Amino acid sequence: MNVFRRTFTSVSFIAPIIAGKMNNLQPRLQTLAQLIPPLTASMHKGECGRVAAIGGCEEYTGAPYFVAYTALRLGTDIAYVICEKDAGTVIKSYSPDVIVAPYLRSVDNPDRTLDDVQSKIERVLDKVHAVSVGSGLGTDTNIAESVRRAISAARERKLPIVVDADALALVCDTPDVISGYTNAVLTPNAPEFARLCTALGIPPDQQPIDQTAQLVATKLNGPTLLVKGPRDIITDGHSIFVCDETSGLRRCGGQGDMLSGAILTFLAWGQLYKRGAWKSTARDSIHKSVPMHAAYAASMLTRHASYLAYEECSRATMSSSVLEQMDISFDNKFEEILKAVKPK
Repeated sequence: MNVFRRTFTSVSFIAPIIAGKMNNLQPRLQTLAQLIPPLTASMHKGECGRVAAIGGCEEYTGAPYFVAYTALRLGTDIAYVICEKDAGTVIKSYSPDVIVAPYLRSVDNPDRTLDDVQSKIERVLDKVHAVSVGSGLGTDTNIAESVRRAISAARERKLPIVVDADALALVCDTPDVISGYTNAVLTPNAPEFARLCTALGIPPDQQPIDQTAQLVATKLNGPTLLVKGPRDIITDGHSIFVCDETSGLRRCGGQGDMLSGAILTFLAWGQLYKRGAWKSTARDSIHKSVPMHAAYAASMLTRHASYLAYEECSRATMSSSVLEQMDISFDNKFEEILKAVKPK
């Protein structure tokens, strides 16, 4: 077992202001810690968060597992994976800790109507505090329609939503599926961000990326954007964080799914925090900016876990190597702070 627990200081740089209109915020670790539920002997199952990852098809079974299992490694109580029928047994074999619901149906498996799929998904959404969509989704039109309906149902329930990977194609095709919704985080990589810019009529490479990201977020009018890269750019169109926490040098597939799982975790905790499930002695209030802070915290932890995995495994680093470091990354960043930020 890796016991490397040396604490690293997070570094945050504030990106340039556009025309003097952007409010710059630099998240304090003490502020981020407000979103973390205190563990007490009186808690019950589910009070540290219930989450769902919608994704996973015949070809891509690992992605939604990484989302759900990251959430569990960081401390959520229950994690569902809602996947396509042919992916269900495979994902169940990865771990007994994840609840697998093989409700999605592809064009090749039309034994369940879209309305029936929607009904089953909504029953899960009624149980959870946050949902992610897109990891390992594939391009099947039936599955895409089910996910579109799931996003709409999540919005009706005011659930936080993480939109990643193949679900970003839905946003490019129909921006209204997520535009105007403030309780969402989109996580495009460089090619996905370029496609999103083009879909919104914004040149992707004529301005610095932080300014372009702000324009995209402004155009979407609500969601927070986390543009993955050498530095992760996080903006809701009003404020901006730039996380350049040191990460490993391997770019193996699956790390973006772990980032989604970490965002999902902090969004679920933020939902509980806003409901008053616990209080903190920290002075900052983040009720109105939970998605921004959740995205930053997740970026910092995932990048640090990547660094720890690379320090141990070097070129042999795989996504499973990073996953094994997520809890250590969390302890390195928050263990001492949580001792000081005590619940009331």
